[in-house]
Amino acid sequence: MQRSRGGVVAPASPEEPVIHVEYAVPIRATRRGAWRLLEAKITAPQRFLPRVVACEVTERRSDGVVRKVTFDDGVAVTERVTMIPEEEVVFRFVDHPKFEGEIRNVLFQAGDELWLAFYFRGEEKPGVEVGPEEFEQLRDGFARAVISAARQIENGEAAAFERT
Repeated sequence: MQRSRGGVVAPASPEEPVIHVEYAVPIRATRRGAWRLLEAKITAPQRFLPRVVACEVTERRSDGVVRKVTFDDGVAVTERVTMIPEEEVVFRFVDHPKFEGEIRNVLFQAGDELWLAFYFRGEEKPGVEVGPEEFEQLRDGFARAVISAARQIENGEAAAFERT
């Protein structure tokens, strides 16, 4: 049985506009193997996120990249991606149609288990209202994304061991 932790906190009022979504699952992989696949997710997110149809790296930096990701509904998002090796990938929105903020993919140890967590923290852009259905989609999308990434990591780790 897959254990997980997750939740969503929507803005309580216009005075508290911060949106926070998080979801985490334990993964059966080494930190190094998991990190290799998180690195792959930076330039080939369509392997992990089925709604992504294209990804163009527009700038390479010493600590990451700037990329433009296009989704199946035509929405394009530009992100500055930074890496803390074998720990965390941060996707900061440079240009997003609805939100200002960031997504974090984090590897962490809890006891003797390695976990993968996705966090979203942001705010609605001025003039944009995100309704309850969209918050539900955001939360559910994060759950699906982290579970999919965890499976990809576990499958990639197993395949690597089979090749050796």
